[in-house]
Amino acid sequence: MQRAHYNRRAQLDAAITAYEQAHGKLAGLSTAARKDTWLDQLISSLRRIEYIKLLTTAKIDPSRDDPHDHLFDPIRAAARLGKLGKRDEAVWMAFVATHFGKHVVDGWKLAANVFGSFGAGPVWDVVTYGNSPAAFNQMLVQNQAALADPTKSGRYSNHRQYQSKKPSAISAVFDTYYDWQFKVGGFVQLIQSTHQRVGQNPTEVFDELYRSLNAVHGFGRLGKFDFLTMLSKLDLAPIEAGSAYIVGATGPLSGAKLLFYNSTTHTASASSLSLRVDGLDNYLQTGKQVIEDSLCNWQKSPDKYIYFKG
Repeated sequence: MQRAHYNRRAQLDAAITAYEQAHGKLAGLSTAARKDTWLDQLISSLRRIEYIKLLTTAKIDPSRDDPHDHLFDPIRAAARLGKLGKRDEAVWMAFVATHFGKHVVDGWKLAANVFGSFGAGPVWDVVTYGNSPAAFNQMLVQNQAALADPTKSGRYSNHRQYQSKKPSAISAVFDTYYDWQFKVGGFVQLIQSTHQRVGQNPTEVFDELYRSLNAVHGFGRLGKFDFLTMLSKLDLAPIEAGSAYIVGATGPLSGAKLLFYNSTTHTASASSLSLRVDGLDNYLQTGKQVIEDSLCNWQKSPDKYIYFKG
């Protein structure tokens, strides 16, 4: 890993040692290669998060908002719109980015095609969609042949690979998500109403929003976690993950089993492992998204570092 993160890597190594002294050895770190590989994944996850956070102060081209432009990037667009105070539009773009994801080969192609009506219709920004969801649904039906052909439409990212591209499925996601964001008037009002219910502790607000996202079609555990952590990184919501939310996970759960029991198929419950992972982060101090992401990637190749783009 780059020397720029050398000190942080040493700190993480020391934190693991401190944890093991207090709680016993981490069975999955049975060799130096295993430990080095997980440390490398932790640093890789930290870099990805730092990169997103830097967007909140970077100069961003308005072309990033335009799905008809090759520069289209809904994450950068969300950062730009957030800095302009266009909170609802920024959060909507974060939703678009989360739902479709950035494919390792196709990039944002699928998001651009749907968001931009396959280049032959309106751009479905939050106002346009809100004014005519039926027209959005009709656009999807008109382009169902293209949606069914990944060479024309593009593909979901790895995190979203099991999502359907059928018009009815995409319509359900957009419809239920829009209702979630605007159920009390807009995103600012949603945060205010959440504060009224649970207070202003960022982790408690995160948890309340996480549970409320059950209403969104197609947003399982990973969709909810990715979306809310993106809002946090882009300073679009005063929230912070207080847990790695291992319950309902696949890759991170396997990683936790490997770390604590040296077996990805151990019978330990997800709820018990969630507590142990969160407790470990009290030593690492990386933040819950970093430990969740690093465990997921580490269990894919625990003995040799491989960079996973998602």
